[in-house]
Amino acid sequence: MAQAFSKLFRQHTLKDWGSRSKINYVEQYLFDTYFTDSSLSVLEAGTGGGVVSFYLEHEKKFKVVTAFDIIPEMILKAQTTAKSQNSNIHFLEGDACDLSTLQTGQFDYLIYMQQILCMIPQTHLKQALQEAYRLGAPDSIYLFSFLDWDSRWYNPILSFNVNAFRFFKGLPFQKYYLPEVKFHGSINWRFYSKNQHALLWGKKDDLVHLLKSSGFAIEYIYKNESLIHRKDNAHYFVCKKKGY
Repeated sequence: MAQAFSKLFRQHTLKDWGSRSKINYVEQYLFDTYFTDSSLSVLEAGTGGGVVSFYLEHEKKFKVVTAFDIIPEMILKAQTTAKSQNSNIHFLEGDACDLSTLQTGQFDYLIYMQQILCMIPQTHLKQALQEAYRLGAPDSIYLFSFLDWDSRWYNPILSFNVNAFRFFKGLPFQKYYLPEVKFHGSINWRFYSKNQHALLWGKKDDLVHLLKSSGFAIEYIYKNESLIHRKDNAHYFVCKKKGY
């Protein structure tokens, strides 16, 4: 799947997430509420510079933490930090759609937050969820987050314009996949360029169906404003592995 990420998007992601230095309140709340047994194993998808995994190891005292990212520079940064901190976190370069080096049922807590699944192309999303399901142990807990279509009033207008452009260019119609409007706080003037990486903005009911059809039992759904009391653009899903 690495070829689906353009050089521009990789650079943008590295700048935005590689320098992140602390977790946010929503993440802290979810970890405090649901990650209650530090003797269990954790997997973090899209780790970036590793800030979440380091938090779980240092502050929550988890001993078995594995984290992956598809961008090699991210993993190099995380590994360098881990070495300087004498960390035991296992950082590896990996593709969310194919983590065959990791064992089936290996993890008890699995983190797919910071809207990491929204970055995965529509053609690969189901495969990534199937791989996430495979890696969870019986009764494992998953934290997922997705961008919320209804959080921006102008998404339908953007979608119409972007898909009209795609139609004239002979590209596939993707209603809920939109390029980023801003890069690093500034307007993205390349919005209509062919190499723009589109992100999934999901409707709540569609996301519920997606997760349930992938085998997950939804325990709870949070909106950012219910936790931080201000409007934001993400849904958070707490799920368990169903079927055991």
